[in-house]
Amino acid sequence: MSLQSRILLPLAAALLWHSAPAMAADYEPPVYVESGPEYVPVEVGSGWYLRGDVGFAFNKPFKNFETPVGFTSNQTPVLANIGMGYHFNDYLRGELNFGILPSNSFANEYVSSCDGTLTVSNTDGSGNTTVHSGRQTRDCPGSDNAKNKGYSGTANAYFDLGTFAGFTPYVGGGLGVAYVSRRVAEGDRHCRNQTTSVPNGAGGSTTSVFECDDSDAYKGKVDSERRYNLAYSLGAGLSYRFSPNGSVDVGYEYFSVPNAQFVSYDSTGPRLSKGLDFHQVKVGLRYDLW
Repeated sequence: MSLQSRILLPLAAALLWHSAPAMAADYEPPVYVESGPEYVPVEVGSGWYLRGDVGFAFNKPFKNFETPVGFTSNQTPVLANIGMGYHFNDYLRGELNFGILPSNSFANEYVSSCDGTLTVSNTDGSGNTTVHSGRQTRDCPGSDNAKNKGYSGTANAYFDLGTFAGFTPYVGGGLGVAYVSRRVAEGDRHCRNQTTSVPNGAGGSTTSVFECDDSDAYKGKVDSERRYNLAYSLGAGLSYRFSPNGSVDVGYEYFSVPNAQFVSYDSTGPRLSKGLDFHQVKVGLRYDLW
């Protein structure tokens, strides 16, 4: 080895020895960042559901006694309900429902008498006019009629008896109020003002004007009442889940308003009856809010 190599090698080793700590000081260890908690979406409305149904009362909700000859009746046995419910667990749920109850109406049509003033104007061929006015009674449409209708608001509890292949049978009942109104009118008549003009033999015309004393819708003797009554229901049914959030519901319900008053007609005229109850078949949909 030459003298030059013997001198350079020790110098290089010394330089490496002194530079090693500086290189170590320049080294930065890796930075570790801890990840945040995993995001979990919040379930809005979990356990809640919306519902709606229509029903058909297959018995006569209003017991109509011996409807007189000449009366026509119109019954609406269809019901409708909307509401909101909550699943307390897999077996118990509660609902608040608002609905329309069955309704009916009765009427007989006949010819009544309406009072008024008749004014007659005669105009001859020369344009001369004479006017005569006086009291007169004319025939007009009349009727006796009645109507019953109601609405309900109930709180219900249902017990689901387990689910089998998507089908869930249940039983339950409810308690609430029914707003029932009744109205009966006797001697309802509709007087109509009338104007006629015809040629006369004098080369002119005769104009007749009849003006009613009563308005066009005179209601006659009216008796009406609106009141809130206690109502309750009992029922059972079967639901089927056709999607993760949707279910179809078919059920039976007995609905009763023991103190409700309604009006009907018999051979003696209008009469009041007490107690409204009916059996119905319902078909509805439920939508879970999750």
